[in-house]
Amino acid sequence: MLTLRRSNLYAAHAHQKEAGPIRRFLMKEKVAGYLFISPWIIGFLLFYLYPLLDTFYNSFTEYKLFGDPQWIGLQNYVNLFHDPTFGQTCLHMVIYVSLATIIYMVGGLGLALLLSRNFPGNHVFRIIFYLPFLMVGVAIGSMFVQVFNAEDYGLLNEILALFHIAPINWLANYDHPIIGLYALIFVNFWFTGGTMLIFIAGLKGISQTYYEAARIDGAGPWQRFWSITLPLLTPVLLFNTVITLIGHIQVFDTALIFAGQGTGSIGIGGFTSVLGYHDSWSVFLTNLFRDAFIYHNYGYGSAMAIIIFLITLVLTGVVLIIFQRFTYYESENR
Repeated sequence: MLTLRRSNLYAAHAHQKEAGPIRRFLMKEKVAGYLFISPWIIGFLLFYLYPLLDTFYNSFTEYKLFGDPQWIGLQNYVNLFHDPTFGQTCLHMVIYVSLATIIYMVGGLGLALLLSRNFPGNHVFRIIFYLPFLMVGVAIGSMFVQVFNAEDYGLLNEILALFHIAPINWLANYDHPIIGLYALIFVNFWFTGGTMLIFIAGLKGISQTYYEAARIDGAGPWQRFWSITLPLLTPVLLFNTVITLIGHIQVFDTALIFAGQGTGSIGIGGFTSVLGYHDSWSVFLTNLFRDAFIYHNYGYGSAMAIIIFLITLVLTGVVLIIFQRFTYYESENR
């Protein structure tokens, strides 16, 4: 057997020597990987690289709807960091991104743990919880406007009335505008089916031999979860955290719908209130939308886009560094 294995290695080595330099180059694993992702690379170079570079250049200019861009250096960035609205938006995003990501991760993992069990109808429940994730944000926003309606027929206020709690003006609360942001955070419970599906795939990839050995050693359900399930799910946790983090930074359509229905001012001639009463609905992209596409201050909007990109890049890097310390890859320990 050992002689046969050695002969196969010698034959493979001889075949590689006989192959030409181009074939040997294409047979390398890294080259094959780049060939697989080449469609994305080509698409990025053709359709995304120039707009990205153009946005970066415009961020250093005063660029209005009419006329050519005028170079002003770092003035847009200086104005941006002295803009109280952008400061309030950053505070809103810290609250929103943190709480929404926790909802996605905890809710998705909880549903995955429940629905990964074998019981009649578990696949039906997976479909039911996943379908809302496929709906577009405009439809979700329009639906939740009725849920958060301040009148007696608002669904959430109807539920609160069962507990003898007075109706709350969720979308246009002039005394406490921050309540609108909490309503936007609450909507994320509707989308946990997306992370649930990925967590279920991760749970299916964990070998049952680990659990069988733990049961023999007398480990209970919580011990098996903390010692087996959670460590082996860390790569999936990392993926879901990065994807949801980027998605929440890019929240736009639901916040815009809420601002319009909450203030009643979005419409013809009313686009100056896309951030809501006292800017209570200001998130990164609604702020960018107002300055760039309503006020037509494209240079300032480009600077804001670059800052949002850098914030996303830094936060993603921080998450990767944090997870690198305790992410467990099973293949590395075989």
